[in-house]
Formats: sequence, C-alpha cells, structure tokens
Amino acid sequence: MQKSNSGDNQQETVSETEMGWLAGIIDGEGCIHIDIDPKGGAHPYLTITNTDSKITDKASDIWHRLGIGCRTSTRSNRGKGWNDAIDVMVIGYKRLKPALIAIMPYLVGKADEALLLYEFVESRLEKSLHTYNMRYSQEEMDLIHALKNKKSRNRILRDYTLDHRDVEDIVRTAQRCVEAARNGQPRLMDE
Repeated sequence: MQKSNSGDNQQETVSETEMGWLAGIIDGEGCIHIDIDPKGGAHPYLTITNTDSKITDKASDIWHRLGIGCRTSTRSNRGKGWNDAIDVMVIGYKRLKPALIAIMPYLVGKADEALLLYEFVESRLEKSLHTYNMRYSQEEMDLIHALKNKKSRNRILRDYTLDHRDVEDIVRTAQRCVEAARNGQPRLMDE
C-alpha cells in the first residue's frame, strides 16, 4: 500500500489496487505534459479529464490521501452537446515530483512521458526552489521538446533520449526515482 506523509491513520492509506486504478486512468484519460507560455516559461502538469464525476472524485481523493494537492475544475460543453468535462490537475514542481514518484511504477502507456517530466521537474528543483526566473539549460530544453514532440505512445524512452545521453543515464535516473520513493516519499507499506 502507498501511504501519505500525513500520519499513521489507516484511512490515509492507498491500496495497490487504487494505485493501479489511478495509473490506468492516467494511461487512458490523462495527460502528462508541459505547456509553454508566450514568454517562454514552461508549465508542467499531470491531468486527468473525464465527464464522470465518480472517476474524477476518486482520482482527486487518491491524490489527497497520498498528500499531493490537486485542483479540480469543470469545463462546460453544453453548447456542443457533450457532457461537461472535469479536470483533475497536479500542477507545480513541488507537487509533481511526489506525484510522479508515486505513480511511475504503475504506469504503462505513459511511463515514458512520466520519466521525461520527472527528469525536467527534478532538474528545476535541484537548481532552486524558486526557478521561475532561471533560464532553462540545454538538457531541460531537450526534455521539454522530447515531451512536447512525442508522437507515439508505443515508443520507448530511448527514442527520445538525445545522442549525448546513454542508457546508463536512464538507468541511473530510474534508480534515483526508486531511492527517492524509499527515502520519505510515498512508498509501499510492505517494504
């Protein structure tokens, strides 16, 4: 089971089944992305969009029990003849890092996007907690472009890794994710 950082209350735990469910919803209905504003600022996010409030409410509840803040908003589609769309968004570097660490082991279809976004978020957080005015490094720009230019879910991360990076670097990144998960981030109760 995953457990939030907010205490030992049994109601705060998230089961493996719930983590798998959340990952499945993200794989099918989610988006792991970076938007670029007109001034060139990068805004990473993880979002789930659905018209069924039971699904979005459950996703929001799981994020909150993991101790990860998320925002829920509704977009009206009445004029188009569709049901309203509900977005559950995890936004911000400090929220995205633990969210990605918690969900990455369960993702299938969006695992590569999650790792790219994690590397970008980690890079920005390593530089400063206040990165808004800092320039993006070439590596960060490469990660942004790799994530924005992703064309097929079936490609593996190696397809988006630039020539100057090697497979060992990908393995080291994955190992850092595992270590971070074991060092105070939400983790398996059985460990």
